[in-house]
Amino acid sequence: CHALHDVVVGPALAGLHARRPEKWLLAWVKNSGKLVASGDEYAVRIFNQYQRQQMPNFALSDQEIRRILAYLKAESRSGGTAISAVASN
Repeated sequence: CHALHDVVVGPALAGLHARRPEKWLLAWVKNSGKLVASGDEYAVRIFNQYQRQQMPNFALSDQEIRRILAYLKAESRSGGTAISAVASN
């Protein structure tokens, strides 16, 4: 549903850390529908922009989500080469 630099079903994830605060991202990943239903302006805009597609809820801990966010941040900064740099070590 997502790619780092390309819009697919959902938005590109590069630079995600700069678009929303971590607390918001944690809530979004856990239950985006709840955030949309709360009337959160950005959540509603994203929901409407992407054909009202509901992102699935993920039963992840805050720590697991933070690890994913850290990975996305590293990939965003490296231009998508962080995986190969880690794999070669």
